[in-house]
Amino acid sequence: MTLLDDVRTLLESPTMNGKDVRTLLRLDHDEALQIARDMVESEGVDERRALLRQLKPALVAHSRAEEREVYEPLAKLLQSESARDIAHEGMVEHELLDDLLERLSKSRKTETGEWKAYAKVLLELLAHHIDEEHARMFEEIGRHFSEAQREAMGRRFLAAKARCAPRVRAA
Repeated sequence: MTLLDDVRTLLESPTMNGKDVRTLLRLDHDEALQIARDMVESEGVDERRALLRQLKPALVAHSRAEEREVYEPLAKLLQSESARDIAHEGMVEHELLDDLLERLSKSRKTETGEWKAYAKVLLELLAHHIDEEHARMFEEIGRHFSEAQREAMGRRFLAAKARCAPRVRAA
C-alpha cells in the first residue's frame, strides 16, 4: 500500500463502514492483488497453478457481482457522465481480465515465459483497474448514494458474489 492509498483510506473512513460496498470491494481487491502478486513472483510451477485456481473463481465471482450491483447502478446515473464512464470502462477491463484468466487456465505450461508474461500483464491490469476504482469509482459511489444505499448495495454485492461463486470453474 502506498502513502496515497493510506491517505485515501483515512479520508474515506468517515463515510465508509464495514457494510459499505466500497469496504467490501476493497477487501476483495486487496486479496486478489495479493494472490496475483504471489502468482507472478512464485518460482514453483505447482504453486502458480494452485494460486491461479484460487484467483480465478474469486475474481470472476467478484467481477460479475460488481458489474451487476455496482456498475449497473452507476451506469444508470443520468446526472453523472463520469459515473457512467467509470462503469463502462470497468466492464471493458473486466472482460480483459476474464480473457487473461482464460488464457492462463488453458495453458498447462506455467513454466513458460509466455505464461509468466500473461500473469504479469494480468497483475498490471488488475492493479491499474483497482487503483482507478478506488480513486474514481469510490468517489462517485460516495457522491451519489446514501449510506443506507451503499450498505444495501454491499448486501446485494455479497449475495450476487455468493450466487456466482459455485458456477465459476477453477483453472
